[in-house]
Amino acid sequence: MPRSIGVALSGGGHRASAWGLGTLLYLADVGANRDVAAISSVSGGSITNGVLAHELDYRTADAAAVDAATVPLVRHVADTGLFFWGPSTNRYVLSVVGGLLAGVVALVTGVVIVCRDGLTWAAGVPLLAAAALLALTAWWAERRSDVVDSALAGAHYSTGGRPTRLADVGRSLDHVFCATELQSGGHFYFSPGFVYSYEFGVGEPAGLRLSTAVQASACLPGAFSPRRLPSAPHRFDPTTARDVRGLPRDPARDLLLTDGGVYDNMADQWPVGLADRVARLPGLPVQARSVEDVVVVNSSAPSGERMPRSRVLLVGELTTLLRVKSVMYQVGTERRRHANVRAWDAAARTGAGQRGALVQISQSPFTVADAFRDSAEWPERAARARAVLDLLGDTAENRAAWTARAEASSGVPTVLRALGRATTLDLLEHSYVLAMCNLHVLLGLPLTELPGRDRFARLLGDTGVQRRAERVRPSAA
Repeated sequence: MPRSIGVALSGGGHRASAWGLGTLLYLADVGANRDVAAISSVSGGSITNGVLAHELDYRTADAAAVDAATVPLVRHVADTGLFFWGPSTNRYVLSVVGGLLAGVVALVTGVVIVCRDGLTWAAGVPLLAAAALLALTAWWAERRSDVVDSALAGAHYSTGGRPTRLADVGRSLDHVFCATELQSGGHFYFSPGFVYSYEFGVGEPAGLRLSTAVQASACLPGAFSPRRLPSAPHRFDPTTARDVRGLPRDPARDLLLTDGGVYDNMADQWPVGLADRVARLPGLPVQARSVEDVVVVNSSAPSGERMPRSRVLLVGELTTLLRVKSVMYQVGTERRRHANVRAWDAAARTGAGQRGALVQISQSPFTVADAFRDSAEWPERAARARAVLDLLGDTAENRAAWTARAEASSGVPTVLRALGRATTLDLLEHSYVLAMCNLHVLLGLPLTELPGRDRFARLLGDTGVQRRAERVRPSAA
C-alpha cells in the first residue's frame, strides 16, 4: 500500500533549486508524486517549491505536465539568473554600485580640497554631496529584498501580469515555505492555507504575495536585508501562540524574517514534526495531518576548501569568522541528519514511525547501495542495493565518474545568478539518479532505466548538449 511522502528541499541558491527539482522529476516519472502529501522548503529550494505550487497540482499531474511546468524555471536557472547577475535586477545592482562610487568620489574630492585649502565652502559642497549620496545609496541598498521579491514575481509568480497571492495557489498537497523569525528565533511557515509559528500561532495568508513568501524563505543574511512584515493582516489566533516556556503570549506587531536556512537549512522540521504539531493544534488547516515517509533533498555539503592566508588588513579575520559560522552550521546540520537516519532506521525495523531517506549532494549513487549490498540485517535492502549496482554498472570507471560528479555538484557556489547549461543539467541528472537509487534501496520506490542526458536537455530546448569527459555513461553490468 502506498505511503504518504513529505519532501523537504534544502537551501543553497540556484544549486538547491536545480537539485530539488531533479528529485521531484524522478518522483513524477515513476508516479510517486501521487503519494507526496507535503513539500517543505527553504531558500533556493523554495524557488522550485513556489514554481510547482504556482503552475500545477504536483500530486495529480503526470510527468509530462511537471516537465512542461518547470521548463521556464530550468531555463531561468541555467541561462538567465535572478540576482548579481540577472536581467531583472541588473539596473538595481548597477545603481547601488554607481551611487557608492559617486559618493566615494565626492568624499575624496572634498577631502583633497580640505587638505589643500582648509575647510571652505568649496570643500563643503562635495562633502555634503558625498554625505547625501552615501545616505541615499545606503537606503536604496536596503531595498534589495523588495527588488528581488518583485523580480521573483516577474520571473515565476505572476498571473495576468499581476503578482500571484499565496492564498491563490492552494493544492491537494501542502506547499510550505520556511523562513526564520528573528525576534522569536524559530521557524515561520508560509502556506496557501495558513501561516504559522510556535510563538505567533496560526494565522491567515491574507493578501501576501507568493513571491514574498519565497523571498523571505530565501533571504540570505548579508546578501539581502531582513523582511519586516506587519503581523496584523494575518489575524493570528492568540490562543495558539506560545512563548519559549509554552505559555500563552501576544504576538509581536511585526514579523522580522530572514532565510529559513538560518534555523533549519534542510526544511525537514516541517514533515518530521508534523504529527506533533497537528496534535497540539487540531485546527491547523493542513492538507496532510501526517506523513509516513520523509525524503530530505539536501544540496548543502562542507566546502572542504583551504583558507588562503590574507595580508589585507582584517580580511583574514573576517574570512575566519565566516568559516566559523559555516562550521557551526555544518555541525548542527550533520548531527540532525544523523539523528534523522537513526530514527528512520528504527522505524523501518519496528514498522512504527516515520521512515525516510536522504538525497545528499555530496554522495555518489553507489554510496547507499554499497552500504547495504551485503547486509544480513537488511536482506530486502541488500537485494535492492544489488539491483542498483547492476543498473549503475559496477566498474571502477563508473565509480570514479560518479565520485567526480558528486564533488563537482557539491562545489557549485551558492548564488542566484545563472549557473550555465552544463552545470544545471549535471545537477538535475545527479539528483535524479541519486534519488532513484537511494529511495529504491531505503524505501522501495521504483528502479527504472537510467535517464539519458536528453531527458534533462529537452527542458532547455537543447537536445544536442554534449557531455564533458567526466560525465557518466554507465557500462553494461
